[in-house]
Amino acid sequence: MKNTIRKKLEMAAGRSYAERRLLGAVFLACTLVGGAGFAAGPQENVEDARDRWFLALGAGLATSDAPAGSFTFDHALFGSEKGEFDAHYAGGEASAYELSLGVRLRNRLGFGLALSRSSLSDSADIAGRLPHPFLFGHSRSVEGTQRGLSRDETAIHLSVRWLLLDSSRVQVALFGGPSQVHLDYDLVTAVRVSQAYPYDTAAYAGVERRRESGSATGYHVGVDVVRYFSPRTGLGGVVRYSSASIDLDAADGGTVPVDGGGLQAVVDLRVRF
Repeated sequence: MKNTIRKKLEMAAGRSYAERRLLGAVFLACTLVGGAGFAAGPQENVEDARDRWFLALGAGLATSDAPAGSFTFDHALFGSEKGEFDAHYAGGEASAYELSLGVRLRNRLGFGLALSRSSLSDSADIAGRLPHPFLFGHSRSVEGTQRGLSRDETAIHLSVRWLLLDSSRVQVALFGGPSQVHLDYDLVTAVRVSQAYPYDTAAYAGVERRRESGSATGYHVGVDVVRYFSPRTGLGGVVRYSSASIDLDAADGGTVPVDGGGLQAVVDLRVRF
């Protein structure tokens, strides 16, 4: 019990550190992007066809949650009993890529559409309890860590945008709206063990895994800062928080609840037209 609590605290601390690190990088990027424009003071926006649309391609980092759960599985040597294991996935920082498109409707109001994808090579701490083949009610414990579990997330974000600062060189916008999140995740389905007669002990020998997929609709909010260095091109920074609750199927008939989305920071190359 103490080990389980300690692991959860360590995972929470690790995720908090990842988010602090990501926010620090975002703050620095936004400062570099917007600083020159703010220092020069606000300018009146040049409203023409060139400032109606924008297209952006960017890359950055995203945070992923750390799902956990307890599951059962069968083995030929377990007889009528079932094996059990706890899986605590690490989550953490994932690489992120994004393609976005925006349009100004009138004055400071606009709409945006973004397609984002993040990928992470995850790991999971496994604690298994294995029935004895000959002694009913006698479990053997094994522990190990499984690495190389792929987690890929694709999201579509539809946003309403409002320009807080609108000049010919610098624009700052708040945005928010619905998000559709699709998740593909390598989940642990069973624990592999090394054991020999009389089976009084067992050793961790890896896991069996299965690719599971799920989708859900959630929401997102964020801030967008862009500094234009020419009439058409600029450098932008986007910070977005999104959330969507996804239930993935577990091998024992249960589910693995996963919080899709998370905190995302992207630096992009932007073209307006």
